[in-house]
Amino acid sequence: MDRRDVIRFGTPLVLAVSIVAAVIILGVASQNPDGFEWSLFDFAGFTEPEGGFGGIWSFLGEGVVADATTGIIGIIAIFFLGYGLFWVISRRSK
Repeated sequence: MDRRDVIRFGTPLVLAVSIVAAVIILGVASQNPDGFEWSLFDFAGFTEPEGGFGGIWSFLGEGVVADATTGIIGIIAIFFLGYGLFWVISRRSK
């Protein structure tokens, strides 16, 4: 892999991580992303149950740094999973 390949593949990754970090840090991301569930329970007349699972990153606590860290880890993980999937598919078609 030469320098042009690193720039070609690294630039979109850095750009995606920067955008997600900016959205999280600037507060554009919703702090309550389960609006559909809330409205469904509200319409049905029930109180929304509390979640029993804090998530695999719950040990980091709450806050902007934890949100940005988990967002970056998630982006990198999906990037590598997608790359691996496309690598396997391209090897099969040859």
